[in-house]
Amino acid sequence: MQHKQRIWQALTFALVLLGLFVLLRFILLPTINSPEFQQFTENLGIFGYLVVIGYVVISHVFAPIAGTPGVALGVTIYGLTTGMWLLYISSLVSATINFAIAKRFGRPWVSKLVGKQSMEKVDEFASVDGKGALIVSRLLGFALFDFISYAAGLTSISYKSYMLVTIIFSLIPNILVQYVFRDLDFQSEQGILVWIGSIVVAGIIFGIIIKKYLARNTRTAKN
Repeated sequence: MQHKQRIWQALTFALVLLGLFVLLRFILLPTINSPEFQQFTENLGIFGYLVVIGYVVISHVFAPIAGTPGVALGVTIYGLTTGMWLLYISSLVSATINFAIAKRFGRPWVSKLVGKQSMEKVDEFASVDGKGALIVSRLLGFALFDFISYAAGLTSISYKSYMLVTIIFSLIPNILVQYVFRDLDFQSEQGILVWIGSIVVAGIIFGIIIKKYLARNTRTAKN
């Protein structure tokens, strides 16, 4: 059973990467680099920021929607620094919304918004209560940001503690990404693909680390 699950996860990952490549190579980058789109963006002004923020928030609340295109759009149009700050703001907004939904409506609503398969990830994070698990998750689990937000709402942590941890510890990987990729050309196909590929790989590695951390702390809590 586990072998089949791993094969399915590998196939899903490959399909996601292929989908991202097609989206970036044939749709997103040609559109963004066109003079018409550049002019359109300039005309939008501050509303362009709101479009990026709005898309990322929606993708976090309705977890099956991929948030990567919105992040890539913000970084490609406005540059890495501005794009990452837009992502940070979006994450704080969605963190509040997801937490409130989970606290107010509980597991049934969360399951509807993330899907039955993704609900397993939410339950996994929710199984370990406390600030320590949330801190580690915010530092390492940026690829699973939305699931962690929902999971926290299903635990006993207060909103004040939850947001304090989220504000501080989700900022660290954001700044780290800005520093590591500061010289990457986000106007080029190669640059954006390298960036997204690195984020995906890092997300997988960090996901494994977090999973082991949660499993270890779950066993400790039971003992």
